[in-house]
Order: sequence, then C-alpha cells, then structure tokens
Amino acid sequence: MRTTWVRRTILSVCLLCGFLAVSAIIGTQARPRKSAAGADASSVALKANDIGGVVTSSKGPEAGVWVIAELANSASKFAKIVVTDDQGRYLVPELPAGSYRVWVRGYGLVDSKPVDGTPGKSLALAAVPAPNPRAAAEYYPAAYWASLIKIPTKSDFPMTIQPAPPIPGDPDPIKDTHANNRAKDPPPPAVFANQDEWLAKFKGCWTCHQMGEKSTREIPSNIGTYPSSALAWERLVSSGQVGRGMLGEINSMGHDRTLAMYGDWTDRIAKGELPPVPPRPAGVERNVVITMWNWAVPTAFLHAMISTDRRKPTVNAYGPVYGTDWSGDCGKGKKKITCLAVVDPKTNESYEVPVPLPNEADRERLITWSAQQQLAPSPYYGDELPWNDPVNPGPVTMDEKGRVWFNVETRIGNPDYCKAGSNNPYAKASPRESGGKGVDVYDPKTGKFEFVDLCFESTRIMFSNDKDNTLYFSVQRDGGIGWLNTRLWDQTHDAEKSQGWCAPDPGVAKPGAYGVAYDTVDDSFWYSDLQIMPGRLIRMVRGSNPPATCQTEVYEVPFDPSHGLTFGQTRGIDIDSKGVVWTPLQNEGVLASFDRSKCKTIPTGKDAVTGKLCREGWNFIHVPGPTFKSDPTVLSDNTYYMFIDKYNAIGLGSNTVIVDGANSDSLIAYQQDAKTWVRLRVPYRMGFFSRFFDGRVDDPKLGWKGRGAWSANMTRGSWLTEGGKGTPSQLYHFQIRPDPLAN
Repeated sequence: MRTTWVRRTILSVCLLCGFLAVSAIIGTQARPRKSAAGADASSVALKANDIGGVVTSSKGPEAGVWVIAELANSASKFAKIVVTDDQGRYLVPELPAGSYRVWVRGYGLVDSKPVDGTPGKSLALAAVPAPNPRAAAEYYPAAYWASLIKIPTKSDFPMTIQPAPPIPGDPDPIKDTHANNRAKDPPPPAVFANQDEWLAKFKGCWTCHQMGEKSTREIPSNIGTYPSSALAWERLVSSGQVGRGMLGEINSMGHDRTLAMYGDWTDRIAKGELPPVPPRPAGVERNVVITMWNWAVPTAFLHAMISTDRRKPTVNAYGPVYGTDWSGDCGKGKKKITCLAVVDPKTNESYEVPVPLPNEADRERLITWSAQQQLAPSPYYGDELPWNDPVNPGPVTMDEKGRVWFNVETRIGNPDYCKAGSNNPYAKASPRESGGKGVDVYDPKTGKFEFVDLCFESTRIMFSNDKDNTLYFSVQRDGGIGWLNTRLWDQTHDAEKSQGWCAPDPGVAKPGAYGVAYDTVDDSFWYSDLQIMPGRLIRMVRGSNPPATCQTEVYEVPFDPSHGLTFGQTRGIDIDSKGVVWTPLQNEGVLASFDRSKCKTIPTGKDAVTGKLCREGWNFIHVPGPTFKSDPTVLSDNTYYMFIDKYNAIGLGSNTVIVDGANSDSLIAYQQDAKTWVRLRVPYRMGFFSRFFDGRVDDPKLGWKGRGAWSANMTRGSWLTEGGKGTPSQLYHFQIRPDPLAN
C-alpha cells in the first residue's frame, strides 16, 4: 500500500534548519595552484574601462579566487566580480567611470583589505591566506555547513511522530489565495514511511532562506541563555512573524527529536567542528563575470524576477529587470504597499514601482500573508513587525511587447462568473467558489497597470507560442491548468471571456500543482505536483472544445534505488526544444528528465492517471555538490527551481539545463551535449538564494558581452545574509567569456 503524504510546507513556513558537524582541514582544493612562471600586474592588457592585474599571497599566485570591484559611493552598490586564471591574473571588464574598492575573496583565504582602483590602471592585489581552518570556513557556502547534520538514515524508517505540546496563543489567519492551510495544532500522530517523505518535510523548510549560513548555524546571543541547545532552538524558531509556522514545522517532524538534532549541530560547530572544503572555480567557471546591484528595500521578500520574454530572449534588450516583492514594506514608510523592484542596467539605477489595486479599499480588508503577531521577539527586529503584506506579487513573466505579467491578488472573493450557478462553461464543469487570484499587467512604456480577475488559484505562469499569446497557469491547490487569452484580453478587457480552466481527471488523487512548463513540440502543458509522494509530472492538453476535451496524463517518479530514489519529489520544471521534460528532485539532489517519446505505449483511459506506466521515459543525473555525511546519497544543497536555456542566451550552449543551488550560493548548469556541469558561484554577498532566473540576449553580434543570465537573491529575510540588518536584496548578471582575461 503506497503511503500518501500531504506536504503542508509553504513559503511563509520557513525553518532555520541545520545539521551535524565534523572537523575538516583546508584541503588541497582550497590551496593556490602555483604556476611555473610568475606574472606581474602589467602583463594583463587593459582597456580604458578595465581593472586588472595579478593576485599573489605568501604562497605565490592565487588561482581560482575572486576579485571584487565595488563602485564607491554607489547608491545601488554596483560591483563586478571575476575569477583569477592559473597564474593568478585577473581582469574586471567594462566598468563605469569612478573609484572602486577592490579586494580578494577565495576558499583558503580571508578577505584582503580593500584597496582603491581606477579603470584603465593595473592593480596588484595581495591575497591573505586564512590563519586557520576555522577562519577559512567562514567563507564556505551554507550547503557545506549543512552537510554536517546527522539526518536520519534510511534504516530509521518508518518513523512515528507523536503529537507535540500545543503552541500558545491564537492561530495565524488563513490566506486562501495561496493554499495557505495552517497545520493542525497540535498535529496528529504521523508516520514517515521512508526517508524521502521525511526529507520532503525537512527540505521544505529550505524554501525561504539558506540553511547553514552564519545566521542559522550560530545561536544569536540576544535571545537569552537556556539550559540546553534544544531549548535555545525552540526559542529561536519561535521568533518573529513566522515563528508559529516554524515551530509547527518542527513539531511535524517530531518536536523533541528535531530540536535535539539542531541543538547537536550547533553544539558541534560551537566546539570547532568544520565542514568539508569546497573546490575553487576551475575550467569554464573561471570565465564567469558577475555584475551585482542592490535592489528593493531591506525588508523585501523578492519572490520572482524577469528580464525578457523567454520565448524570444532578445525582447527588452538592455532594458530594466523586474522583481516581485510581496513584503508590503516598500511604500516609503507606508505599510501594506507592495512593489515591483527594478534595476536599469544602462544607468545602474534601482527603484521601486508600487503595485496598485483596482479598489484600494480592499487593501485594508485583505488578509496578510505574514502573521501580524509573534510568539517571541525577532533577534533582528524585536517587537517590530516588518512584513505587512496583504497583496503578494509572485511568479512573473514578460510578453513580446516587454509588458510584465505577474500573479497577485486583485480583489476580495471570486467573481460570480466563477461560481456554481453561473452560465460560464468552465464554472459549470468545475466551479471555483473562492481562492482565485488575479494577474496584473504592467506596461513600462506607459507606467500603467491593468488588472485581470482570475477564478482559479494560480501559481506559476508561462506563455505559449500560439496565435492567442496564451498565458498558462498551474493551479495550486485543486490542480489542473488555467489560461488567459491575452490577445482577446487586449481587444476586449473582458476577464470572463478571456480565461478558462480545466480540472485534472477526477481519478488523479492530490492533483495540486507547482512548477509549470509549455511544450512547443506538441502544444501540451505540464506541471509538477507537490501534494503527494512519490512526486509526479502531470501533462494536460485542452483539446478542441475545453473543458469537455481536456485530457490528463500522469507520470510518477519511479522507484530507483540505484540513484537513492524511493519517492523523489518534483518541484521546478521546464521543457527543452526536443520536448523532454526536466525537473530537479529536491529531496535527494537528482536532476530527472522524462521523455514521453520513449514510452512504449502512451497510456490512455484509467491507465493514463495511475502514473505507473512509461518507466522507460525517465532518466536521472546526480547534481554535484556536498552531501550529508550521515547519508552521502543525499545532497545538502537545495535545487529549488530550474530554467532551460533553449536559445543559448547564457553562452553555455542551447538547451543547457540550469538548476539553482539555493543553498550553495550558485546556479548549476548541466550541458546536455557535453554531459558536464558548470557552477556559477556568487561569492558576494554570501547567502545568495535564487528562486527564478532567465537568460537574455542584448546583442547577438557582441558575443559574450551581449548575452547572459539574470537572477537575484530572493531569500526571505535579507538580514540573514552577509551584511546583516539593513542589507537589501541583490540582482546578479552572469556572463561567460571565452577566457578569464577576455575584455
């Protein structure tokens, strides 16, 4: 009998998760590679807008370390980051005029003292070897510290979880537009049938911020002293506006056992145990150029971003990049004001665009995403409640006109045409009484917003390539697909006539959707399902007369012990130009692909919704990175989402598959043709937590200079990252040049 497990973890239910510790020393991977012949700063050929030279330390030239050039007195904290070559040489290209603070960061080092630099001039830099392994480890990504947890092994299951003590106070309100059902307090006894079910709950806590960054691996002193580290953890996770949710998640994994696990982790770290040593960038990774800007307000929760039309990545060339911030704190001192965060890379300016409501009176009546109460004061904000967020801009995309479309609340309650008794054919087939959100359209050319009321609980969004420019949505709680005919919307501004939706086949249990992808090969729509274990990919087509002709196929992640898979969970999803569906299995750290064309038989009828057929369509690839020392089959990184670069917008080849290393400060690219991995690491600021990313071609004639990937630090709580309280989010542009000195 298969165990069904309903995943309750949501974005707001974040958990300061952590791990066991083992000691390590600075290994050879973090030491400089000495070149046969030294080089001096003048040996690097510079243009008038470059800074370059050589990085050396007492051990010689430092290869594979980062040089960071930050523009002094820049409101957006503009910076560029490059990697040294095998002789320690570096070149920071195409810098705006100004004075720069330049320093060296790298594994095996501590930060060098920043020195002044000016474009057009050579600059020799002195790297500083770490005085001891502990000092070196302060710069390691969170995933390496996370690898030290003693997670339960496969032999510890099945595991029965007993009810926890009741959480004091009133329960948090429910926001039904986000499937935001609160866990029962206390939860009933539960049984995790296997390790994967436990990992889905455990790593579900990683969807808000990194686990293992300094702010989560050390107990802050200002929360007081406690008889045990387990009790200190109970106080820590009770902190702030999401404290009740975090403590509820602790309880769902076993109150005493889970707190003891975290307490053991931080105790070991406090006593000096260290993580394994990460490798320095090598090969193509040394060709990466990163440009960084600060954006949004310090309390922002950037949920998604977009730079271009993913169907045509030359759209919005050199134009602004947009992020959706649902913190409710960007109104220049006015609460409940949500914004689009914007960076203009041509001017290096960052600013916010407030998101209006069709009826502003609704703003005070909408339920906030974040609780407006606390179990215990925040270690950072005390009794202040920084998030007041009734309007929550989320997943975002861009059309061929450069307009920005994003999921958001547009009203209170569903329109009547969504409900039972309506003449709407979609409501007759699948009425939607509540929970519908909307989609806003922002036109940067006019600065105006349009508002489309939707009947369904939309989550991720994706444009199709059809004549109607259809915008598809995955439907979060009820499953299935929704869509908006944007051509018809532009002509009529009639939301009812422009939208439709299809529920999945009634034989599909727990059909709730998350990630979304559109297949240009056969005009089908796919989504991932988070509500059930094992994970599933669900394919739907509208047919000629929806909703009557909508069809569903289900493909379940198969049991595959050779890859450590028992009930692999799907999350992010995308489809390459050949029609192959890709998804990272978040629990184990495996990149899965599914090729429907390899099915010996396409399932039909009842067989189409069991998920048991076409095992031959699946393939699995291990994602590189640190693994838990207590179970090396499980990655300690978090592959939260993904993107397929169909058009070589980034420069690593067409159909490159990119997953985010949300717990390792990186994007991780898989080159299908070469079957190789390339890690695009962000060394500054530490704590880079990506959710969404894309690739844009600004000028195809300029080679690497005219293309690149865009992503942002989308952690919930920028104060947890390097810089602490007052530090906003950052936007990053990744470019791949032909060699480390190309300019």
